[in-house]
This record gives sequence, C-alpha cells and structure tokens, in this order.
Amino acid sequence: MRAYSAVNVMEEYLGQSGGFMSRLFHRLSKGLPVKLKIMLPKRLYLKGELISETISEEIEGSFSQSDLVDLLTKELLYYYSLNSNPIKLYRTFKEISSSFIVTRYYSDSKDDLTSVSITLSKRDVFKLEMLLADIEEVEGEIDMTVESLLELQYINYMSDLLHGNSEDTIQRIIDSYVS
Repeated sequence: MRAYSAVNVMEEYLGQSGGFMSRLFHRLSKGLPVKLKIMLPKRLYLKGELISETISEEIEGSFSQSDLVDLLTKELLYYYSLNSNPIKLYRTFKEISSSFIVTRYYSDSKDDLTSVSITLSKRDVFKLEMLLADIEEVEGEIDMTVESLLELQYINYMSDLLHGNSEDTIQRIIDSYVS
C-alpha cells in the first residue's frame, strides 16, 4: 500500500498487532499531533499571516496558520462524513487544482512557494489518508497526497476570500473562540 502522506499514519495503524499494550498505545496515540510540511504561495501565506494575526488580536490568544489549516481540515472531514462520496470530492479538488490561482503558483514558478509546518491530529491525518485511499479505490492511481490536499483546501479558502465568497468566515472563527 502506498503512503498517502509523509507521516503515513495508515501504515502505523495497519502495523498494530493485536496485543493489549499495542491496542492501548494505538488508542492513546490517535489524538497525538503530527507535523506535516505544505508548500504555500508566498503571497497567500502572507495573507494567512494577516488573518492569523487579526484573529489572535481579537481572541486575545494565539492563532496560527496551522490552526487555520486545522479548521479547514475539520470542515473538509465534516463535509466528507456527511457526504461520503469520495469521487465528488476528488472531482472538486481536480477542479480546484486546474484553477488559475493554483496553476499560477504550482505550475509556473515553484520559487513563489514557501514551506509551512502544520500540526494536525494523527486521527485527522488518518481520515484524510483514508479519503485518498477511497478515491484511489474507485479512480485508480491518483497523484494526490494529504499535503497536496491541504494545499488545495488552503488555496481554495484564500481564493474564496479574495473573491468575496467567504466574507464572514474570519468573524465566525473569532466568534467560535470567544464564545
């Protein structure tokens, strides 16, 4: 089985033997954080920094780009749990990957990208890996990874903000932290 992310949580889950201690370790480690590296367009990364700074000021606490990616991930996983049609999601992400903003940064010039370290729960990474495995089960081999999926989700969010399609999302994030 291929690795769907750099941390390959699926392989770890498959490697669990049936003993009590390993099942206990597996159960306890599900919520542990794992680090991933994603490549984001520098321009959109800076936009994300401004958003994170605004949210941090408003909630009088810490909010990072990693937190933003985590929220976007939870939104994607929530959508997938309600509409478990992996092919529909795959087609949506293929559409996003062919958009102007993605091709501009990822096809034309890799120099305009910056590496960003993010932290997600092991369980969420596992769910994203399973989503990709589900897609591959039906579509055949695909060229997506958890990291590329997160990059597309992030860019789509920023594109929606720039086009005025998600004007209230920053306020909703602030409200969720304040209440």
